[in-house]
Amino acid sequence: MKSILYILSVFLLFQAQLHAQNTGENKLGSWYEVTSSNKISDKFSISGSFTNWNYELPANKAHLRLGILGLNYHVDPKLSIGLCYAYGDIDSSFEVNDSPLTKENRIIEQLIFKHRLNTIQFSQRLRLEQRFLEYPTENQLTHRIRYRFKTKIPLNQTLYISTYDEIHFNLNEFDFQQNRAFMGLGILATKNISTEIGYARHSFKTKSFNRLSLQLNLKCDFRQHNS
Repeated sequence: MKSILYILSVFLLFQAQLHAQNTGENKLGSWYEVTSSNKISDKFSISGSFTNWNYELPANKAHLRLGILGLNYHVDPKLSIGLCYAYGDIDSSFEVNDSPLTKENRIIEQLIFKHRLNTIQFSQRLRLEQRFLEYPTENQLTHRIRYRFKTKIPLNQTLYISTYDEIHFNLNEFDFQQNRAFMGLGILATKNISTEIGYARHSFKTKSFNRLSLQLNLKCDFRQHNS
């Protein structure tokens, strides 16, 4: 019992030190995202997304704004490969002793594999990224690899539980960069519109942020207009 209390005390002290070092961790932030997947033929689709992170609710102290546009080739219903371009800006000024506004142009190569076990849906996404970062005093090219594993567990025809974890590594010098974990409730409004709301934990090497996550997912099929 004494050992457990000692370990718990050390853990709480460590957490308190982390919070003292970074004011951003003391706030509940927000993570808003809109995604769109648009079929243009049996084999090709165009995807897009816009992401907005904020250090404080509802949308105060912006951390990241990022837009992505991609072209995807569907090898079969389970497997697709894609090439994307992204542009965004990162503001880390709310973090203690961190760099201010950074502009980013990004090229992304991705592979997505979907499968299921009975009614549970799984998806795995692997991304390679070339990040062209524009700092106030210099420009850098960094390379990153990231892997996401996501599950959807249906509760009924409308509701489902959504979870995922995505880990990122820098490749210039192979090193952990960040991890994103999410768990929430999904709502299937129609077969083409769904939303997910829940809790996201965004962890870096020396800091972690708690965020309320709200995501809107849209699907369109433009093949119908060609017939």
